[in-house]
Amino acid sequence: MIPSQVMRVRPSRVTVGTDGSYWGRAALGWAARHAHRAGLELDVYEADRRFEDLPADLPADIGTGSVLRPYPLLGARIRSSGADAASTLLAASAESGLLALGCRGQHKCHLGVGRHAMLLAGSAKCDVVVVRGRPQAVHGEFRKVTAWLAEDGSDEVVVARAKEFAKLSRSVLEVARRRPAASVPDGTDLIVVGGDAQLGLAARTALHHAMCPVYVVR
Repeated sequence: MIPSQVMRVRPSRVTVGTDGSYWGRAALGWAARHAHRAGLELDVYEADRRFEDLPADLPADIGTGSVLRPYPLLGARIRSSGADAASTLLAASAESGLLALGCRGQHKCHLGVGRHAMLLAGSAKCDVVVVRGRPQAVHGEFRKVTAWLAEDGSDEVVVARAKEFAKLSRSVLEVARRRPAASVPDGTDLIVVGGDAQLGLAARTALHHAMCPVYVVR
């Protein structure tokens, strides 16, 4: 029997934060494609120049308009993320079905995933996808979605989410179990993992090392 968590009705909105950086734009593109494909609405929270030191050559809308242009029928609302982007996105996640983030923004980080992305992956009120990895994976060219389970393989919620995305993207579904010293699955467009306030080993490993977007089930 599938747990009630799988059956709950999730809000019909996708929320994404972007700061005009490479990964911020990648997250926006990923979120727009998913919302368009799934028939959902999109809330875009842009970094605000009044509070963040953004490159001077970024356009006034930090490039949001050009990313959304291929989706003229997509219902999108564009807002400022304000002085504290992480807090703004955390609050917005309470009314979203999915929160999309780039693995890092304008500020570099040595671990390959930003502090805000890790914080929100473990604290958001909805599922979170952190966009990272090879361009082919970010754009869904492998046509594979992978559910990466704990060693006992018992997480039905993770499998259910992976099935949803595989169906929407017309992709193959692969179910893999995390084993000691095993590498992160590769050659896939999305890795779906379980997550809680602390995040599990699989989630943390995938967020730091995956070569594709990582979907954390909250």
